[in-house]
Amino acid sequence: MRAYLYDNSDADQRELHDSGIPVSIQELNAINVQYQQLKGTLDEQMEVVEKLCVERSYKNRDEIHISPELLDNYDEKIKIFFTEHIHEDEEIRFIMAGAGFFDVRDRLDRWVRIRVEVGDLLVVPAGIYHRFTLDTSNYIRAMRLFKEDPKWTPINRPEADGNKYRLEHLKEIGPFTATSSVVPRSMPSGQRNVVRSNDSASLWNCTLSPGWTLDEVQVLRQALMKFGVGNWMKIIESESLPGKTIAQMNLQTQRMLGQQSTAEFNGLHIDTLRVGELNSLKQGKDIKRKNNCIVNTGGKLGRDEVEQRRIKHREMFEVEEKVWKNIVLPRFDNPLVVLDRKRAELKALRAELDDVLAQLASAGDNDECAAPTGTKRARE
Repeated sequence: MRAYLYDNSDADQRELHDSGIPVSIQELNAINVQYQQLKGTLDEQMEVVEKLCVERSYKNRDEIHISPELLDNYDEKIKIFFTEHIHEDEEIRFIMAGAGFFDVRDRLDRWVRIRVEVGDLLVVPAGIYHRFTLDTSNYIRAMRLFKEDPKWTPINRPEADGNKYRLEHLKEIGPFTATSSVVPRSMPSGQRNVVRSNDSASLWNCTLSPGWTLDEVQVLRQALMKFGVGNWMKIIESESLPGKTIAQMNLQTQRMLGQQSTAEFNGLHIDTLRVGELNSLKQGKDIKRKNNCIVNTGGKLGRDEVEQRRIKHREMFEVEEKVWKNIVLPRFDNPLVVLDRKRAELKALRAELDDVLAQLASAGDNDECAAPTGTKRARE
């Protein structure tokens, strides 16, 4: 088994699509994907499978052979397998021959490609978005294990977004948090051994610039995906972040990216937190940070080098056009207009309160006038 971030290129889905960014078994476990390499002969491997069936209450099983010659309606089935979907049961696959790819979505909604081969056992949890394809050999033989009768019906995205199994999966894995052993440092060694208040242990929430709320950061994140990094005027014209200046948005974008230089991302429709996650994991004597952002310690990058980095970032991080085109940003009223409206509402409430108090005072005067002679109120 080998796992890595999918490169999102338009090449044949059966190709490797290796971005060069590996994903560890621990990272797979963090999204409830389980993997085991079964050693030995087939009989010895089956002993492990039988034990697993007892531990996880798998009662049923079958075998599937996938190839153009062996699977009826092969082209249609492969298309269904590679459409992003969830199941309401976990999928358990023991690979007995051939090879293929399972793609699963991680916490940041990126595709992680998992290559499975003979002897690999993979458990894909209920509720996780995933898909499957063969590799270029066009053949796989796999044993499928089930707790009850299998539920084959896939629930495609986005119809599955509100599915209870999907919501349970998201609740279980939680948002991304950077590895606890990774401490952001401004200096390579020794000179700083504490995490300061403006360092963020969570790239999902990232480090906030002064004057920003978490909700506003999430809006900026979506706006950068929709309009592209550096297209500040389009964000301002969208009225999704009223009152925010270009300087404020640029500074917060740096903190989301986890680096001060943004030129290499100009115009790219990216999820800045994906870049920030990777930057948060970079360590070494040449990595220096300020306010949790990597700073350039060398000479100024030339135009050609910036463009080369931009091309690489597009291949690694560019959000699909059909995704960013459909992003709908919230529109908020201008804060000054809101303030004026609230002042007017408060003025009206005060006038209403004064009117009620006047009516109460008038009613009190009438009561005193109407009090019978000889009563305490009359004597007073």
